[in-house]
Amino acid sequence: MRSRLHLALALALALPAFADNTADEADIAFSLGNAHFVKREFEPALAQYFLSFRLVPNKNVLFNIARCYEALDRLDEAYRYYHDLSVDPSLAADDARDVKVALARLAPKVALVTVTTTPPGAELFVDRQDLGSRGQTPQTIAVAPGAHTLFTVLTGHRTASARLTAQKGKEAKESFSLERIVGTVKLVGTPEGAAVRDTADGPELGRLPATLAFPPGQRLLVVSAKGYLPSQVLVDVKPDVAVTAKVSLVEKPKPTGKVVVTASRDNAVVRVDGKDSGFTPVVLTLVEGRHAIEVTTEEVEPHLESVDVAEGSETRLFAVLHYAPPKVNAASKSALTVDQAPASVTVITREELRAFGYQTLAEALQAVRGIFLTDDRIYTYIGIRGFSPAGDFNTRVLILYDGHPMNDVWAGQGFAGHDFDVDLSEVDHLEVVRGPTSILFGTGAFFGVINVVPRNRVSEKDHVEAVAGVGGQRGAKARVTGSVGEAERSLLLSAGAFQAKGAELTDLGSAGLVVGRDGERTLGASLRARYGDFTLSGTVNQRRKEVPVGALGSVVGAPGTEYLDARGYGELRWAKTVSDTLSVGARLSYDASRYHGALAEDVNGVISRVSEYGGGDWFGLELRGGYRLFEGNTLSLSLEGQGQKTYQQPIGLSAPEPHTRLLFSGTVLDEWQLHERAFVQAGLRVDKYSDLDSLAFSPRAAVVVRPYRNGLSKLVAGQAFRAPTTYELYYNDANLTQRAPLTAPKPETITTFELEHSHDLSPELRLTGGAYYNLISGLVELDTATTGPLCGTPEAQAYCLVFSNSLKPVTALGAEAQLRWQPGRFTLVDATYSFVVLAGVPQAELPAYPAHLASLRAMVPLKEGFARLSGQLTWQSARKDPLGPSVGESLLINLGLSGEMHGFRYFAGVRNLLDERYLLPVATEAGVPVVPQYGRSFWLEAAARF
Repeated sequence: MRSRLHLALALALALPAFADNTADEADIAFSLGNAHFVKREFEPALAQYFLSFRLVPNKNVLFNIARCYEALDRLDEAYRYYHDLSVDPSLAADDARDVKVALARLAPKVALVTVTTTPPGAELFVDRQDLGSRGQTPQTIAVAPGAHTLFTVLTGHRTASARLTAQKGKEAKESFSLERIVGTVKLVGTPEGAAVRDTADGPELGRLPATLAFPPGQRLLVVSAKGYLPSQVLVDVKPDVAVTAKVSLVEKPKPTGKVVVTASRDNAVVRVDGKDSGFTPVVLTLVEGRHAIEVTTEEVEPHLESVDVAEGSETRLFAVLHYAPPKVNAASKSALTVDQAPASVTVITREELRAFGYQTLAEALQAVRGIFLTDDRIYTYIGIRGFSPAGDFNTRVLILYDGHPMNDVWAGQGFAGHDFDVDLSEVDHLEVVRGPTSILFGTGAFFGVINVVPRNRVSEKDHVEAVAGVGGQRGAKARVTGSVGEAERSLLLSAGAFQAKGAELTDLGSAGLVVGRDGERTLGASLRARYGDFTLSGTVNQRRKEVPVGALGSVVGAPGTEYLDARGYGELRWAKTVSDTLSVGARLSYDASRYHGALAEDVNGVISRVSEYGGGDWFGLELRGGYRLFEGNTLSLSLEGQGQKTYQQPIGLSAPEPHTRLLFSGTVLDEWQLHERAFVQAGLRVDKYSDLDSLAFSPRAAVVVRPYRNGLSKLVAGQAFRAPTTYELYYNDANLTQRAPLTAPKPETITTFELEHSHDLSPELRLTGGAYYNLISGLVELDTATTGPLCGTPEAQAYCLVFSNSLKPVTALGAEAQLRWQPGRFTLVDATYSFVVLAGVPQAELPAYPAHLASLRAMVPLKEGFARLSGQLTWQSARKDPLGPSVGESLLINLGLSGEMHGFRYFAGVRNLLDERYLLPVATEAGVPVVPQYGRSFWLEAAARF
């Protein structure tokens, strides 16, 4: 005992000397405690030691406290204070040895509990928290034997507790994993990937968008990214609550330079890296680096150029914009430029249609190389490359409206005048594709295809347009069009009417002079709607035409002879690009045509009217797909089916004759861009008609090459067909003059070889020359049968007229040339020449045709857009008429003035300025061999957009 007292006293003597009152007070308390300890007054001694420790904490005082507790036989408290001393790293070695001995002495006499926590440093409580902490973990304490509840408390963590039983002389261990109390902070914003830190140079906590966990309370975060200004975000973190904070970093100002963009046309759109950035001329401020600049406007080839911009620099870019006609679809059923199209193609643009004031499809085609017209005062007939046989009804030229075939299935007729449409005000451009095109469109695409492409008014700013015009054979027209919506969801409706009294006098030579009887009236309407990948379209047009030329044996000039023709269709299309390599589509359509011919006949001196009828209804379904086999190559497949029901009731029949026909076809077409200067197209179509024994094959191959920079060559070889129509298969007039063939004619075919080469003398001036060879086999023609049943009455019988295949092939060899200069939309000079010679059958059996055709067209802007002058000159050589002298040579001159301003456009012009009076041979339904063509006429037109 005395030795321990000496230890306590020695420790007391080791106390440092403090100069302040607290130290003195602590020293006095310690001395009083020692005095009590010597007297074995341990509780008073404890009181003094605790006072001294509170005043100046000291490990020597702790040792004495432990000794007092041990002396009082309060071993739990004694062990705790000895333990607190044992973990003090600053305890002297001798003292540490004494403390270790004391712990070893007490251990068998007490129940020990060792508590650890993750993380460490938690306050440890036993049984009750209000009795104070038993130290910080990790901690070993002595407790009374028995059951106890342990509590660990650490700021920012949830309190943990456990129940255990302590046994004397043994050590119980308990470990706690303390759950952190946090709140969640969700940081969203731009730029993605920005770093989140506690301080500007602190460790990275996450990247946007980031979800982070923090203890409750306010927290200031720093968000930074390369090239952006850093931003601080203050968040109030709440326990167990997710808080969202948005951040948007501002880009650091980058060094810039200027690019001055000008072009050969003002107001051209300028795009920088794919984004619209202004109109020429424009000064662009761009960040340093390389930029792709595109300069473009309507109907030009875009100018593409890469520009390197340096800080503080100024770069000048001048774009020379060359005119480019619209892309065409009728050469391959996909949008291609005129140069890419694997055929000889002519495009008549909207600007040409307006500048020259064309009112009908025939008028617009008159100056196209290789095309000539015939008007028998009933219909307008289109001849191509020397061929327009009698009674052809334009059956060998396929006319399309936005890719939909418009020739009917009863007579195969393709309308080209006002019977096609009221006017051309709704047309964007015309595509004339020469050569065999049956591989794409089937029957009728014999000499070529004419595709009428309507305007896409939804893309225009004004959605209502009203058009009115007067002139031309005492005629007048009116049309109203309205559209709503946007490109992917739109609706367009159009309706119009045309009426003309016709020529006042029609001189038919020996047949007499007809006064009037030449009027016509037309009503038409159209609809176009689009919803996503679906397009719904339809047109209907009806024309009533007075006939002054004695059609089908009617009395020439007698009142009451007129033709009524109606044509309409509805079509639903679906087209979708599934991927970069696959596209699919479908087309479902319904078509109808109606014909009524009223004829004035002389029966025993009495004029009476008789009628004949014809028409048809047909449904079509087409499925197609395109697959890119490899880069530059596309394989297209299509299947098509059509169900037809036609009827006809010629004069002399008391009831209509109905006929049905089914058509099935399949097409495979491969297109391959072999090289940037070489394109190849090859394919085959097979058609099967239910009422014809033979199959119709339509192969075609084409090569388009650029042998040198300014040269373009096209070589096309192919075959087209035309199946005999139900009119040709079954028409008869009760066997008075004509009967149906006993053996159905086979489809007629044409084999074509064509070479065309173009040379660009300048980007705006092109010289084109071409030659072709056509071989026509099995031509279906109306001729007198030399065998079979006779026609007529019992009193007067003769051989019948019958449609049959000609046994003699017809060949055509021709050449064409064209010089076209078009530096812009409103400026054009276009000169063409065509020559053709037909052979293979006796001259008397050849159709009358002009061997030479020439045209010159020009439009010159007097003031860009507001006023332009146009002129057209067409010359055709005389036509050799087997029934008489050659006739038809003519020189026709048209002039026009047109313009557009502030939503208003106008046209004023004259056709056949020289009032050329010429005759054309017509071996048609007209009752005279030659028909005079129209003389001079004027036309005024105005349109307003809203």
